[in-house]
Amino acid sequence: MLQLSSVTVLHSTVLVCCTALLVLFTLPLLLIQNASYGLWLMQAVPLLLTLPGLIRFKSRNLQWLGFLVLFYLLEGILQIYSALILLQITGVLTTLVCFVLFIAVIVKIRTETPHRLKD
Repeated sequence: MLQLSSVTVLHSTVLVCCTALLVLFTLPLLLIQNASYGLWLMQAVPLLLTLPGLIRFKSRNLQWLGFLVLFYLLEGILQIYSALILLQITGVLTTLVCFVLFIAVIVKIRTETPHRLKD
């Protein structure tokens, strides 16, 4: 039986969620006629800049990703209240992926730097 360590699971979760976010950002460009390329650039470029460090699972890139996820979460919540059904579905999926990604990032950062409490 194959046993995966928690680090491997967290790393896989982070990479899958980042890939899912990139797909969700690109989906409106492919399916909506007058989609905004500027919004796509604002969303995709920061995520793509952190991707090489995320593949190597660097702590600094995870910290930056934690900040970026909050921006993506805000964008997902705004899309939920859009008039277009496709954007509403994309917003719900973006919000869910952001929750999972943020939790994975926080767990990884917390387990990497143990806190020493003085009695």
